[in-house]
Amino acid sequence: MLLTFTLGLVPFLFPPVPQEPGDDVTVPEGVLQDDGEYITLDLSELDDGGLTLRQFIKICQVNTGINFTLDESSGPTTRQKLDSKKLLLYGRKRIKREDFYSFFQIMMKIHGFVCVTQGSGDLQVVVIAENLASNQTMIKANAQFVEVEGIQDFADKPGTFVYTVVKLKYAQAQDLGTNLRTAIGANTGDNSAFMPLTQEQALLVQGYGPFVAASVRMINVLDVKPDELQPVFKKIPLREASAEELAEILTDLVENLIQNDTQRNRNTRNNQPQQTQIETSISSYPQDNSLLVVSDPETMDQILDLVAELDTKVDEPNSNYHVYTLQYLSASALDDSITSFLQDSEQELERVQRQASGGNNNRTSVAQQKIVVQVHEETNSLLVTATRSKWEELKGLLDRLDRRQPQVLIETALIEVSSDFSKDIGLEYAKVETPVGEAQKGFVFTSVGITNGDNIGDARLPSPTAAGLTFGIFDGEDLGIPFIVNAALSRNDANVLSVPSILVANNQSATVTSEDEIPFQTSNAVQGAVASDVEYTTAGISLSISPSISAENYLRLSIQLEVSSFRGEASGTLPPPKATRTISTNVNLPDGATMWLGGIIRDDTTNGESGIPYLSDIPLIGGLFGSRSNSNIKTTLFFFCTPRILDDFEELRDLSEAGKARAAETIGLDRVRLIDPEYDFNSPVDVILEQDDNGDGQADMGTLNLSGFAAPSYSTKGGVTTDQAERVGASTMLLPQGNR
Repeated sequence: MLLTFTLGLVPFLFPPVPQEPGDDVTVPEGVLQDDGEYITLDLSELDDGGLTLRQFIKICQVNTGINFTLDESSGPTTRQKLDSKKLLLYGRKRIKREDFYSFFQIMMKIHGFVCVTQGSGDLQVVVIAENLASNQTMIKANAQFVEVEGIQDFADKPGTFVYTVVKLKYAQAQDLGTNLRTAIGANTGDNSAFMPLTQEQALLVQGYGPFVAASVRMINVLDVKPDELQPVFKKIPLREASAEELAEILTDLVENLIQNDTQRNRNTRNNQPQQTQIETSISSYPQDNSLLVVSDPETMDQILDLVAELDTKVDEPNSNYHVYTLQYLSASALDDSITSFLQDSEQELERVQRQASGGNNNRTSVAQQKIVVQVHEETNSLLVTATRSKWEELKGLLDRLDRRQPQVLIETALIEVSSDFSKDIGLEYAKVETPVGEAQKGFVFTSVGITNGDNIGDARLPSPTAAGLTFGIFDGEDLGIPFIVNAALSRNDANVLSVPSILVANNQSATVTSEDEIPFQTSNAVQGAVASDVEYTTAGISLSISPSISAENYLRLSIQLEVSSFRGEASGTLPPPKATRTISTNVNLPDGATMWLGGIIRDDTTNGESGIPYLSDIPLIGGLFGSRSNSNIKTTLFFFCTPRILDDFEELRDLSEAGKARAAETIGLDRVRLIDPEYDFNSPVDVILEQDDNGDGQADMGTLNLSGFAAPSYSTKGGVTTDQAERVGASTMLLPQGNR
């Protein structure tokens, strides 16, 4: 029996859908039209809203010969859903008969059903199951394994769950699987997944046919051989730069560039295989002053750009070696200060860099060439090794330090007035007789220092060094001296004037020393013998002054003064007694002002008595039984100091001429010419004064007698008064008119 279907005006025959016993599925007539190797599905003839899914399954079974069954493990709901859901298709669908099963899976997948193949060969049956999470285990368990070569046959079978394994040639399985899961959304709830097989260097892909087929195509696109960098060799001739020097510089620069590029690529392309880097090699070829370079193409372009920038002509070649010749400062004196300053600066810079890096000692810092300074005393120069920027900084510092400093003329007057007074008076008795035979003789004598104290029984004679008047009565017997009287009075007055003048540069120190040496004899016992030797002791004046000039021409003086003098003669092996006075102070003075330091006064009074107890205490006659001595020593020290700032050499020249004039008057012109052969001195005119002394408004002409220059000039605005100047021997002619 044949059913006749009419399609438009062209009639054709279509076999009726067989009805098996108990089969309640009835396929409406006219929905299928046979067109040779094509099948046309037309649902427009249906009046009840479409074809049920069970009817559609029946049509597929008839036309493909595939046996279908329903998954009713969870109840009759699957059958009910297949009967209730309608297959609605607008327009006619013309399908190849061999592709009808794929079309069937597409339409069933759209309506939430998949095809699960169980068994194989004659036992094969396709289970229609709902695409639910509860059915995923059953669907996955019955999935088909398909060789990768045939996986594209399942690209149009969305209802068939399949497996395949894709061998990788170049890509890493773990990395590629992770990237694909992120890119095309595996693990979406339908058991689609990528599983890396790292040992086999492969990917296992599971899912429905279209997903697996698309994944395999994408894997084939990504699993390609990476581009391999090929080394490039170039010989780069240089015109201006030195090949040896430039090769070293380029090696450091390229190394930094490669490190930066590698770090940047690592940050932007994590977990991606990196291309093998070609090691860059830069060598110099001195024969023709060229560079031999091997690198990758990209780095080679960078090297060529660097060479173009660096290979330029330099009119004045820059060197890191420099010579700084000092004009005013001493190179050896400046060496320690500069070296210490540079070391402290470098340490502070390192400390700031460590602090900026947060204490991270592993942080790479930019290496900087340190400054090296060496002194060349023969030329008073500094040999410096420094970069251009560091040299400019150091040169600016040296320019500010190496400047002519103003000099300071320091005129001083040291006056010491001393007075020594002593008085001694004493009386000694002596009665000593030598016994004869067995006779006994008594003796008696006193001793107050008038006579030499020998052993008992020896002659007692007056001391040859006793001062003053010594008289007495000698007994006619052998050793008897009835008495001896000594009376002495001594007075020593001294007035010492020392006028040293010192010319010293600003912030420098100067020392003036004037000392006398006195020899004295010493003795040392060496291996039982006494050896004599001569030593010297010194006394005199030592003055050390260091001036510092402030911005307002005030002077800060650091003064160290020591005055010592002998107070007697050497005694035996002992040196002579010596008195020493010291002044140490720091003062601030205006330019030209006089500083006075005095009050170092010594007043020593000594009273001594010796005699016979009780008898020497009797009024009026007690002096006959003893000795009395009185001494008084007074010493007063005055120190005057007048500093004057000399800003130019003209002023210094005038002072030198005045000093030569004083020397010519003292030692004679011929001796001065031994020092300055061209010096001419016309006595008695020393200096021509051009000042108004009489107050008539006109300059007076006159001469100045330089004999008064034995004392310093105290011409200051706030200096000493007239009586002070006269007291130290300064002429009032040297004082300003207002102070006379």
